[in-house]
Amino acid sequence: MKVTRIEVLQADLSGRDSMASWNVVLARVHTDEGISGLGEAGMAYGTGAPAVGPMILTLGERFVLGADPFHTDTIWENLLRRSVWAEGGGPVVFAAISAIDAALWDIKGRALGQPVHRLLGRSTPEPLRCYASQLHLGWGEDGQWVGEPAQFRDVAAQVRGLGFDCVKVNPIMTDHDGKKVTAGLRGLLTPMQRGLFRKRMEAVREGLGPNVDIILELNSMTSTVGALQIAEVVRDLNILFIEEPTHPNSEHAHLKVARKSPIPLATGERLYTRWGFMPYLEAGAVDMIQPDVCLVGGISEAYRVAHMAHAYDVGVQAHVCGSPLATAIALQFEAGIPNFAIHEHHSYATRPANRELFEEDLQPENGKFTVPTRPGFGMTLRRDAEERMTKAGVELRT
Repeated sequence: MKVTRIEVLQADLSGRDSMASWNVVLARVHTDEGISGLGEAGMAYGTGAPAVGPMILTLGERFVLGADPFHTDTIWENLLRRSVWAEGGGPVVFAAISAIDAALWDIKGRALGQPVHRLLGRSTPEPLRCYASQLHLGWGEDGQWVGEPAQFRDVAAQVRGLGFDCVKVNPIMTDHDGKKVTAGLRGLLTPMQRGLFRKRMEAVREGLGPNVDIILELNSMTSTVGALQIAEVVRDLNILFIEEPTHPNSEHAHLKVARKSPIPLATGERLYTRWGFMPYLEAGAVDMIQPDVCLVGGISEAYRVAHMAHAYDVGVQAHVCGSPLATAIALQFEAGIPNFAIHEHHSYATRPANRELFEEDLQPENGKFTVPTRPGFGMTLRRDAEERMTKAGVELRT
């Protein structure tokens, strides 16, 4: 079997269903035996998506066309070493590598008639615990960004009613009107800011009740001093951990927070490869890692990162923020490792525009996710959705 064609399929859904910025980029890899696989670049949010499609095609044309898709490790090393710039890291190149690598694993699973987690050597687990992520963005098909403490309480009660026993919320991203805050969060936080954040977190706890975990999301919007201020403000609210307290490019800043924070820390969605995670693990500065399989280097590298963390007795919660395919990829990865902790179910995973991309609508029941057992990732791109996508491709010349 060999790779004969690689496609990039892009769906810009920005502005639909209250998703301010949402640009899904998929890679589809074809073989000479008629089996194809799908992967995703983890850049649906933010402004990086337009750059990753050309990178997928460039890497694919140079290093993947003509290769045996079963040789995932050989291909991965070629993408890392021979591309030159991948050794320097960065989201665009590793999002592209991740999309290609995932598509190759999808091919292997489809060819062998097995889900990816079984190819990784693990039996199908019981349904995975998951949490409702990004409550500040609202929840459900018509979810809206929230600002007032009462709105935080209501959305918390809403997801609790759906059976979730863990949530994630960012109390600092929005102003009183639910609009995104773009300045004023670096450095010392004012008493007024701290008071608002406290009221919001109290409201979340009130809406959830006492027996539900809360993950405090900071999206690296704070400096070390601000992150520590917030940790002190909420330390009595039984917070499971704080996510991305500082800028992800500075392990030194994260380590400073780790030394002083009364609450455990998690990070990893903007770290790439095992080398990106190594300083945090070696310093004992992280209590949970959150690699994004669609950014860290695909299934191949996410698996290696998870096992490296296992050696440090650190759990794994994959960062999931993409199309239903990203959810499927994360579930297969999490089912395939020994140190899985909890699955992220993003608010945007509940929005119709996102859910309608694939025939399979992956949603949890009572706060738990059944791991699919269809071959590969088990996902089928809807024909009508594909017809609306922008496409480009490269082919093997004969």
